[in-house]
Amino acid sequence: MRTLLRPQFLAVIGVLFLSGCSQSLNAPVEYYQFEQTIKPMQRSSTDTIAQLRVTTVSLRGALNNRGIAMKLDNNQVNAANYHLWSEAPDQMLTASAHQTLFTTLDNWMVVKGLPVITDKDQQSYYELEYELHHFNGDNQGNADISGLWRLYYTSFENGRSLKTIHYFSEVNPLTGDDYEGLVESLEQNWQNINQQVATTLSVLIQE
Repeated sequence: MRTLLRPQFLAVIGVLFLSGCSQSLNAPVEYYQFEQTIKPMQRSSTDTIAQLRVTTVSLRGALNNRGIAMKLDNNQVNAANYHLWSEAPDQMLTASAHQTLFTTLDNWMVVKGLPVITDKDQQSYYELEYELHHFNGDNQGNADISGLWRLYYTSFENGRSLKTIHYFSEVNPLTGDDYEGLVESLEQNWQNINQQVATTLSVLIQE
C-alpha cells in the first residue's frame, strides 16, 4: 500500500501511514535495506597514510529498532509494525559508513571495529564514533538523520585523545511517497554525511 506523506495532508494521514495501514491483520511484513553498490576494491597498509577505525553507530533510544521510525507532530516517534529493516539499523549504518569512507578515503586504511593490536605500528590510529539522535521520517515528508560524530586519535606514546566533535543535520524531502521512498532518502542522507566526514578527515590529515 502506498500512502502519501505530503505536507498538505492532515496529521491524521500521517498517523494512518504509521499505524492504520500497517496494522491490518492481513498486511504482509516488508523488509528494507540500503542498496549501496559494492565495488571490488583492495588496499594494503604500505599504500596508506593513516588507519581509521569505524566503531558501531550508536542510535538514541528506540531508533535502533527493526521497525522503520516516523516522528509525529507531538514529539512522538512511532516504529512501524510491518515495514522493517532487514537487520539492526546500527549494523546497517556502520557497514554503509565503512564502505563509503573506504571508497572515498583512498589513501586511508579504513576498518570496522577495534581489532586486536599485534604490532606496535598499529597502535597509532584514528577512531570514528557516530551518535544519531534522529533516524526517521516525519509527517512533513522529510527524511531526517541528525546527530554528531567524534574523532579520536590513539598513539603508543600518548594514548587516546579527542581530536574533534561535529554536529550534523541532514533533512531532505522524500524521493517517493511510501516507505521505499523513505528508505532511499535516508540512505542518500547517510551517504552525504559520510562524504562530508571524509572531506573533513582529508583536510585534517594534511594539517
